[in-house]
Amino acid sequence: MSGAGDTAGPSAASPLAERYDAVFFETIDSTSAEANRRAAEGAPHGTLIWAAEQTAGHGRRGRPWRSPIGNLYMSVVLRPPVSPARAAELAFVAVVALADALAPVLPPAVELALKWPNDLLLNGAKIAGILLEAEAAATSDRVSSVVLGIGVNLVSAPQGTPYPATCLADLGVILQPSQMLRRLTDALAARYAEWIEIGFSPIRAAWLARARGLGSPIELHRDGGVIVGSFADLDITGALVMDTAEGRRRVTAGDVFFAAG
Repeated sequence: MSGAGDTAGPSAASPLAERYDAVFFETIDSTSAEANRRAAEGAPHGTLIWAAEQTAGHGRRGRPWRSPIGNLYMSVVLRPPVSPARAAELAFVAVVALADALAPVLPPAVELALKWPNDLLLNGAKIAGILLEAEAAATSDRVSSVVLGIGVNLVSAPQGTPYPATCLADLGVILQPSQMLRRLTDALAARYAEWIEIGFSPIRAAWLARARGLGSPIELHRDGGVIVGSFADLDITGALVMDTAEGRRRVTAGDVFFAAG
């Protein structure tokens, strides 16, 4: 890990400090790697790592996540009292919170939509990455910790990706990383509390209300092939439900692509 500093983030008077123990790095290998290191050492729920730049950021399946200065990179240690299966719901909690944080600052002409499982699209292009890494407890059926990593494209977006990407600046929205961090962590705290107190149902409803392509043709790309059908539902566990020529199918992993046009 390289770093120009390990310092407190926003001031103690900020809303962020009320819910999170935030630590800021100018440069770091990966905020999620650091959060996982601290979780293994016993860091409490709410430990938050954010950085101006990452040198080894990554997304799902180990895919590299380009991390130039100007975007937001953050990871938070969570310790929910749930099983590993239920901990997977936190990916939906995170993307719904991100939608809550972004919706009020977007111009009316910008379309915000969610793509299964945890992508947020603005005008059809990906604006953020979300990575969930859970550690199971050795002596119980609960998770020991979950590290939730989120990167938001504020001033730049990667090119040549399998799915189009965009950034807020290209849409006429200028936010500093610290401003985006406060918006996102406030929204995340609210949605996390809702999930803990009520369960997945309100998160699922909020996700479906913004889902792109519900009832429309999609392709689900995953190791071993492509499933073609229509997007029927999100089930109560967060699995994608598709209607295919062979009947209704429930899938738990893969990348969704929408039909052209």
